Amino acid sequence: RLQRWISPRPRNAPAPTSAAVIDSKRFRRGVAGVLAALVLALCCTPHAARAESNDAPDAATADVLIQAGHEGRPDCDREPLRLCNNTGAVGEMAWTPIVADEATRILRAAGITVIRRPAFLHGQYHVKDAVFLHFDGNAQPCGSGASVGYPVRAHSPEAAAAWKALYGASFPFRFQPDNFTVHLAQYYGFDHVRDVSDAAFVIEWGEVSCPAQHAWLGRRLAWEGALLAYFLARRLGNTSVPLPAAPSSPAEPKTL
Repeated sequence: RLQRWISPRPRNAPAPTSAAVIDSKRFRRGVAGVLAALVLALCCTPHAARAESNDAPDAATADVLIQAGHEGRPDCDREPLRLCNNTGAVGEMAWTPIVADEATRILRAAGITVIRRPAFLHGQYHVKDAVFLHFDGNAQPCGSGASVGYPVRAHSPEAAAAWKALYGASFPFRFQPDNFTVHLAQYYGFDHVRDVSDAAFVIEWGEVSCPAQHAWLGRRLAWEGALLAYFLARRLGNTSVPLPAAPSSPAEPKTL
């Protein structure tokens, strides 16, 4: 017990030997060192180290990773300056989570595991498929359209081609060439899914700065998520997710 080392010595007790005195001093120094280390660990850990742990994804392994582009920005407390202030095209950040959440909801209901992430990505995600959702913008309205970007990794080029065929059957506007910008070809999210087993690619759903495309896309956000869920389920061999019927309602698009 610690008490026997720090209690006063009775008057009639024999004086401790020099070796005992040295051992007692070493013990007290050792206890003091342990207590100091505990205080430092509990109270004085740098904020950045604690934040890294808090920012870790709930799971790093799943069937699918779905990212809603630009969601959560600005987030310069977590992302580098080259990314953290990029909020995308006007209103894009409001639409990508709607599509991502709908796709996630449908896939999880079908028993498919999904990691759903905002713009900020942390570490490596070990998934079969990874999709990064965006809407394009252009300084010259209607100068762009839908597009895809992907690395030459696993079956990404084939998956992107299959996605264009599926989405292009309904999307009535133009498609840009694959990887037509460096931001598509070298998207930062690809660095977080290096061992993807099927495909990783960026989806640009269309150009929100084009009034006609904006109206068409805004009426179909839930459908876009359902179409993506159908596509990803098929990539995974799951046939329980149905192909959604394209909505024909003339409802007004959501406000950007």
